[in-house]
Amino acid sequence: MCFDWFAKARSQKIPISGPILKAKAMEIAGKLGVPNFNASDGWLNKWRLRNNVSFKCISGEAADVNQDDVEQFRTKLPTLLNGYKPEDIYNADESGLFFRALPDKTLALKSEKCVGGKLSKERLTILFCANMAGDKEPLLVIGKAARPRAFKHVPIAKLPVDWKSNKKAWMTREVMSEWLQQFNRRMKAQNRKIILFLDNAASHPKELDLTNIKICFLPPNTTAVSQPLDQGIIQNFKTLYRSLVLKHLITKIGDTSSASELSKSINVLEAVYFIKASWHKVEATTIRNCFRKAGFLETLEDPSDFDPEDDIPLAVYARLQEGLDLANDFEGFLQIDQNVFTEDNNIEIQFDEPDDTMDLSDSEDEPSEEISDPITSYDEALKLVERLKQFAKNDYVAFQQVKNIESHFENENFKLKESMLKQTSITQFFQTN
Repeated sequence: MCFDWFAKARSQKIPISGPILKAKAMEIAGKLGVPNFNASDGWLNKWRLRNNVSFKCISGEAADVNQDDVEQFRTKLPTLLNGYKPEDIYNADESGLFFRALPDKTLALKSEKCVGGKLSKERLTILFCANMAGDKEPLLVIGKAARPRAFKHVPIAKLPVDWKSNKKAWMTREVMSEWLQQFNRRMKAQNRKIILFLDNAASHPKELDLTNIKICFLPPNTTAVSQPLDQGIIQNFKTLYRSLVLKHLITKIGDTSSASELSKSINVLEAVYFIKASWHKVEATTIRNCFRKAGFLETLEDPSDFDPEDDIPLAVYARLQEGLDLANDFEGFLQIDQNVFTEDNNIEIQFDEPDDTMDLSDSEDEPSEEISDPITSYDEALKLVERLKQFAKNDYVAFQQVKNIESHFENENFKLKESMLKQTSITQFFQTN
């Protein structure tokens, strides 16, 4: 009876989440007089496997896409793109990221919309931007704290991403306006005129004077099929990110006593570097394919049947699956944050400028890291680097990376000792005792 009800609801395009299905099961059990029935997560998972059902988050309201609007937009697209080269045709969009998500949390997270509260505390919002030629712009990442504890010794300007913050880690009109103006200045410095496609999110300013960027808003309820970033670019990024996270976590499993402790081994600074590395790994061919799939064609040829899953290296999936012995829903883990809100249409969010003078965050998201035997000098660090060089002597790539660290430490050590020498006047050596 429960499956019949589920199948009928889905045939009507009604989204059914885990909690809704469990509530319906409890109702049916009550009508049938089944005593002591408990629609637990375990029951839900067994029901899903028995009936070959895969719960997936609905992203971009794909079921509500107006095909007439899509066709009208694609008919107008050649006119909109007329005069622009592929490298001057851009798309930008935000997506939420559960940067600490573990496989065993998939069923608890994937069916919930992350608006606020516990789930949102461990998420970031990322603004992606790429052009039709496959070029990627630096990422903008929005967190909750202007200076998370993990950033204590790192200047914000030195991060590999553009970091912004507000209390909800959401995109706001102020943040988006500032990003657009900076992007416009870069294009002006390069003497380029570009066209930028955005969705109709409330945080995307409709009236902004930009000299070198023409903004074109995608028709409502079409972005699931007409926005290039939604055709697989962001999905590729998240799969690569989860691969890096799992490789990091697998090395720490033996030293942790709980999933919570394991999850918190990833701080915001490490997440930022994982984000940068994952974006770097997204191939230009992937981006070009996604633009074609969305109808952005250089010729009159039909869009390709591009499948984003085919474009992600199989080795990435293999690594992920190897680390999913705790999980019972591989696809759910990959899509764990597909349904995360990235803005609030009703609440005006106070935007905090992230500067070096602000207090460090005491958020529970960033537990303090206690090291029993910390390294206190460059001389100590260089001794450890020497040991790493010995370990990596047969791995040229690793050896080069260690040499880069050694060169940096040697340079900083020299500057430190040089400054200490300058603090002592040379005349002091000739003074009588």
